[in-house]
Amino acid sequence: MKWIMGLLLPILFSIIGLILLIAKPKPNSVFGYRTLKSTSDERVWYFANKVWSIAILSASLLFCIPAVCLFNFFIKDILTVVLLDMGAALVALWGSIIITQILIHRKF
Repeated sequence: MKWIMGLLLPILFSIIGLILLIAKPKPNSVFGYRTLKSTSDERVWYFANKVWSIAILSASLLFCIPAVCLFNFFIKDILTVVLLDMGAALVALWGSIIITQILIHRKF
């Protein structure tokens, strides 16, 4: 059960990243990487969504999933495992946002 709990956020982030990478949604107010800068211009929108989707997908696969496996293997307390897994997912999320923002500001 704790494996499923720990993998929910990394799998969700991976799915969202894949959808954004493959589907390339048009600028909208519901789905995508939405900031004031990314919604200001269509070129920025597509660039931001591409960068963020690659960053979150990479972070989920390279950081979150191995972290979840290690936490589940070494720690027996379910609450601790879930909290550590959520922390790893949040670090991946914030890291991908920071990377995307830096690249947007450099390019535009």
